[in-house]
Amino acid sequence: MDFLLGSLTAGTGGDGMNLGSIENMEVLSLMECPVCLDHITPPIKQCVKGHLVCIDCFPRLHHCPTCRSAMCDERNLAMEQVSRLLNFPCRYHPMGCKKSFPLSLKGAHERDCAFLQLKCPFHGQCVFNGSLADVVPHLAAEHAVTPVPVQPAGTLFYRAKNFYRRNIWTLIYSWDKPSNLFRFIVKHVHATQVGRTDNCNLLIAHIQYIGPESMASRYAYQICLFDAERRATGQKFEGLVTSTLKPIESQCAKTPDISKSEVFVTTFAAARNYTDQWANLNFIIRMKRLVDEEDTKKDAEELTATNLSSSPIAGSSSQTNNIQLPLTPSGSSSDSNQSSSGEIQDAEMQFEEATNHGEEPAVNELRQSSITDAINIPIVTSSTS
Repeated sequence: MDFLLGSLTAGTGGDGMNLGSIENMEVLSLMECPVCLDHITPPIKQCVKGHLVCIDCFPRLHHCPTCRSAMCDERNLAMEQVSRLLNFPCRYHPMGCKKSFPLSLKGAHERDCAFLQLKCPFHGQCVFNGSLADVVPHLAAEHAVTPVPVQPAGTLFYRAKNFYRRNIWTLIYSWDKPSNLFRFIVKHVHATQVGRTDNCNLLIAHIQYIGPESMASRYAYQICLFDAERRATGQKFEGLVTSTLKPIESQCAKTPDISKSEVFVTTFAAARNYTDQWANLNFIIRMKRLVDEEDTKKDAEELTATNLSSSPIAGSSSQTNNIQLPLTPSGSSSDSNQSSSGEIQDAEMQFEEATNHGEEPAVNELRQSSITDAINIPIVTSSTS
């Protein structure tokens, strides 16, 4: 390994005798799980003869992989104390990270490591697992998806198509400078799937940052349903952006009290009231930056530089229609009611332009870009995930 793991110094005995030191790496070699070959960290499990295994492999073992003896339920507390004196390499060191940390700091680093491995943000069944620099090329090559660029003001309108026939919608878009990737995800779930006891179907929606949690925490958003035909908007929800590493279902409140939820939640029946004549559900999304723009730019540039050169985000698809919405600049102090009313009127005009030319176009449910049939910011139609 190229990183420095240091050494353990025993110090000086009571009679002045030098007890020497032990290389950190030598001790770490004794902390290697014989099953998965990863480093063993507390809680440390063992067999009846004292051979160590990691906590992840232990439940699957009936016999010790080293001596074939029976496994023991007792933890090895002595080795747990020793492990807290060691520096462990980052779990992403095979991907290029050269840093090491004591256990107390290792977890925090790995959540924000520049070599963080991400799952595919577009399709839940996709086997992709790669770095942030690989996400955009993967989306283009495997899913024909190009991230939609959002205007600097951070407002967009999203149309989730075929509300009654699908249970998930995904939009990948970029916003802020330098451009950061976000995922807007909408799901139909039963209340029991999110830990609630009431017997009803729910619609949940959330915005996630495609990358480390430290960058996600710099952004917030506002979501509300929008009905162009009735000139009405639903209840507004304000939430904090989280990383795609955190499942959306785990962030729903366990009670019907929406104020305790970290994501947008409404019942299927309530959402149905905002569908249009083609059974499409429309959302208004407003992004917000929580930290200074220069700090965000600096951190994003450092992340990109450390994580290899990322492919530039491609422009909008050839299927995109350039219809622009007059937006209030970020930081404007205009009256919220007037702003909301103006946005509704503008949205109505553009929804009518986009949909009143004839029947709703058919959607390729098997393979479709996230900007297929999109109206380039502010109106974006749904994509298959």
